[in-house]
Amino acid sequence: MAGSPARVASVPAASGECMFRIFWPVHLCRRLAESGYLVGWVLGEGVVVVASKTAFANAAQVAGYLAGFHRLHTASQGAEVGLRLPPTIVGYLSREGEGLCEPEPRDRSPIWIDAFTARTQVAFRDVLSFGEAMPRRAIVTIYEESIGKPWHFYSAAPLNLDLTVAQPAHAAPLAAAHAGQLPLQHILDYANMAGQLYEHIHEPLRVAGAPAAAGSTPHSGQALSAWACDVFLVFAAHFLRVADMRIFGHKVKRFSAVGQQLDLIVRRSVHLAEQWRAARGTTRAVHGQRRTAQYAYFWNSVWVTVLDVALGCILGACLIAHAGAVSDWIVAALRQQTVTSLEQTIVWLRGWPAGLKLNNGLDGFLAELFLWLIHFWTVVFQPSARHLRAVVIVAGWSGFVGGCSMQLAVLSDALALSTVHTYWFYMVAARIFHWQLVTLYSLFNLFRGRKQNVLRRRIDSCDYNLDQLLIGTILFTLLTYLFPTVLVYYITFASRRLAVTMAHGLLEVLLGILNHCPVFYVALRLRDPQMFPGGVCYNVDSQYAHRFIEAAWVIPGSPVRLARDPIPLSAQHRLNVTVVHMGSVPLLLPALFFQYYQIWVQFSASYLTQGLLRSLVLGDVIRPVPRLQHTMIPGLSHAQPYAAVGAPAATAPCSLAD
Repeated sequence: MAGSPARVASVPAASGECMFRIFWPVHLCRRLAESGYLVGWVLGEGVVVVASKTAFANAAQVAGYLAGFHRLHTASQGAEVGLRLPPTIVGYLSREGEGLCEPEPRDRSPIWIDAFTARTQVAFRDVLSFGEAMPRRAIVTIYEESIGKPWHFYSAAPLNLDLTVAQPAHAAPLAAAHAGQLPLQHILDYANMAGQLYEHIHEPLRVAGAPAAAGSTPHSGQALSAWACDVFLVFAAHFLRVADMRIFGHKVKRFSAVGQQLDLIVRRSVHLAEQWRAARGTTRAVHGQRRTAQYAYFWNSVWVTVLDVALGCILGACLIAHAGAVSDWIVAALRQQTVTSLEQTIVWLRGWPAGLKLNNGLDGFLAELFLWLIHFWTVVFQPSARHLRAVVIVAGWSGFVGGCSMQLAVLSDALALSTVHTYWFYMVAARIFHWQLVTLYSLFNLFRGRKQNVLRRRIDSCDYNLDQLLIGTILFTLLTYLFPTVLVYYITFASRRLAVTMAHGLLEVLLGILNHCPVFYVALRLRDPQMFPGGVCYNVDSQYAHRFIEAAWVIPGSPVRLARDPIPLSAQHRLNVTVVHMGSVPLLLPALFFQYYQIWVQFSASYLTQGLLRSLVLGDVIRPVPRLQHTMIPGLSHAQPYAAVGAPAATAPCSLAD
């Protein structure tokens, strides 16, 4: 490390040489106008990240600018990416024929790169450690700095855009060094910071004037918008508390799709308001993996909201303009599907359905029971049908406020209310079927001379007397002959219940598609693929490899003269250089649809499960499936973030204006 009094460790090569890994920026591969110190970070394990070249001849002046950058960076974002090491002078880059620099920083540096340029080529005289040289091998990794493009950065792993997943903490460099070598992501964090160090050194006046902007008086319009934001957060906090209140063991928002959609809209709006309020007090753009994910989520939420409201306005205008025709069509469709078709089905079951002869007594009883329930529902439904036009108008206006997703939520609740009676029928049929199935199973065990051992959870042999066997056999025979009748009614209403459940699932999927459409993610990925890194790749035969001289020699006491065919000197003074180019691999397009994958996982876990199939076979009641909700919003504990609305945000988010 930089503060170590001993010689810095380097990776031993197979030939006994010491191997150093030097990360070299692309802009230093061009023609050099003047000599200067190289600045960057010495990470240990023979790893050096070169950030830029300074134009100052005084090493003390360079150290002052580096210390100022470290203080500014630590105050803004150092805690996030874990950059603990301050930048330092790591070498000297001179033109051909030059090479003089102050000896003090060279002798105190654990790794010192002595490099020079010849026309458009770069060569290393040597890589020193505390002023001493030894046979070495250097692997130069050329990387592209994000100068003027702070959203471009390297990542060893694909960028995680899901803000609900906790970001893994950076591993301690020393612990990783003991394990073998520094982790790649730790090195890339410093390479990502090289662009900011370059801008700090080459534009000191602009950076020096940045703190003055922080103390400027805010505009009256900004103060008014900040007050409105705080008022909204206060009301939103109370709404979220009410939505999370429990009634009969369930949260209030879970009783209705509209309530859950309102909860999602409010939570998203609160999160966006918090991001905007925190960004309003940030004078310096902060970047990184987490910040990029926040930036992309912020603007994706804005675009999704705009598209959702636009679709809702179009559909709402159509519903309001044709409210009468739409309500009449809905009333006719509901009467046909939920009343008339049920009556026709029950009448059909009273005969010999599909040639199946049912028990006349039980068939008549069940038919009269369900027909009475249908008549009761018709009496209740007819008065409410007159107000359906008002419901359609309300659904249309809800699109102007909550978008098309709110209209889908209204449709989901309307479907649930209009099919309540089919749920009653299913409950009655399922209870009768399940009771008869369990009774048949128990009587079948009695008929075989066995019984169920509840304590040991197994079937044991049992000796029954003649009366028990006779009564059990008679009951088993009666229930066996009655079972087809019950089974037919159960299949009829269970299929309708399953169809309604799948319709609710389809509406939930459509809501998820509208709420989490990655429109901004896809547009940004197509426009700027480097903003979403998916890893790194290395190219040995790159366009920058020819700009390095793969063998340079130490010529004491005289300036370096490069010829077309230089004369090789002794092998002990030779420095082997291998040049590779490091590039960023863009994130794959399917990875941008990670929210759809999570919604599909929730859908399959709720609707396409073995438990659902088991309930259908055994006659267990299929309870209402919990609604899908993938908010994609971090920190869903609503009480603590909004308890003190005027408090500043814990971490400054990304610059939303970039």
